[in-house]
Amino acid sequence: MKLLRILLLTLILLPLLSFAQSVPVLSLQNCIDSAVKNSYLLQANESDIKAASRQELFEKSKAIPKVSGELASESRFLKPYDFSQVWASVHADWSLGDYLLKTDRAARQQVETIRLLKQQNRLDVIGKVSSLYMALLLNQKQKEILNTRLNFMQKHYDLAVSLWKAGLRTQMDVLQSKAEIIKIQQDTVRLAMTRDNLVQELARMLGQDRPGSLHLQTLNTEEIVKIQPSIADADLNNNPLLLSYASKIKTQKMTKQAIKAQQYPHLNLGGGYFNDADPTGDGNYWRINAGINVPIYYGHEIRKLASVSDAQTAAIASRQRQAKRKILIHLGQIESKLVQLRKLMQLQQLQLNTAQNTVDFSEVNYKAGLITNLEFITAQQQLTTSKLAVEASRLDYLMNLIEFYVSTNRVDKIKALASMKSIP
Repeated sequence: MKLLRILLLTLILLPLLSFAQSVPVLSLQNCIDSAVKNSYLLQANESDIKAASRQELFEKSKAIPKVSGELASESRFLKPYDFSQVWASVHADWSLGDYLLKTDRAARQQVETIRLLKQQNRLDVIGKVSSLYMALLLNQKQKEILNTRLNFMQKHYDLAVSLWKAGLRTQMDVLQSKAEIIKIQQDTVRLAMTRDNLVQELARMLGQDRPGSLHLQTLNTEEIVKIQPSIADADLNNNPLLLSYASKIKTQKMTKQAIKAQQYPHLNLGGGYFNDADPTGDGNYWRINAGINVPIYYGHEIRKLASVSDAQTAAIASRQRQAKRKILIHLGQIESKLVQLRKLMQLQQLQLNTAQNTVDFSEVNYKAGLITNLEFITAQQQLTTSKLAVEASRLDYLMNLIEFYVSTNRVDKIKALASMKSIP
């Protein structure tokens, strides 16, 4: 009989164990790599880079002489006689301005600008997936807190029923306990709804077409919240957004060179063979020609185009300064908020310790009949509220910490969080 029970238990648990083994545990590094790989925006950026690279090749080709061929015939009808000419010739047109001023450099710089924008988008993807990862971990922690309280309230409900049946407590205690259990169950459902939304978003970012359950590697959030970044250590020289503005300014300066190149002459070379049927001529002949096509007057077109480029350069420089100011303001706000959150979490921990002591006393006093059931439930509520408040502050701290690292292009710091595994 005992052997049969063991066999049945094995048959029941085996599929569950197989399912658990089939779902891999994802680390923060795994999620970052998958999100970057499956980002449609980054894929679009990569296509933009390829298109810009091909545009660079096109612009570079302008510095190469353009060679064309001509095969033609001509008939002439004169009063004394008629005759025809047939010729084949080759012509070359060389833009000296494109060659001397290297006008393809503007297109090359545009490739660099798009690369920097892709890097900024990559930072945004890393920041988003890291925030979702942290939110899911803390959601799981909140679920554990509610489940612990639910189990405790179930035991308290059984105790209240026993005391009521024994005539030591009224039925009101039983009803109050039951109502509190239902309230906790409602909170658990709300928490599950939030988790489902987070899982859907994270799974999609990881490239999963059919989002299911995600098993995430836990982190030591208690150690992570001890990290104290400082704006004094922030180096904005590596910020891809600001670098992209600097690259755009370089592009505009190189564009002015391309505009200036239009003022340079074109060198024309040609030659060919002429079959001349003119009876009064000297017969067939070879012809070689060379010349220079010099721009003289284009109605101030070059000057106007240059002034447009200057205005665009000034606008980009102003946007760069505005973006830097905005980042500095944002970093200052984050740093200040992190400082206040650390103070807040210290006070919340003191409140949590007090709430825990209150619950310990209330449990003893309730059994002794010194406090009411409502007072006991209130003490439990305060303990749960304190625990959830601590977790909410940790989540807020982690979100702002990740945002700080994203703004300063410190992906290495974000990935380093993955090494802070939770202590069993």
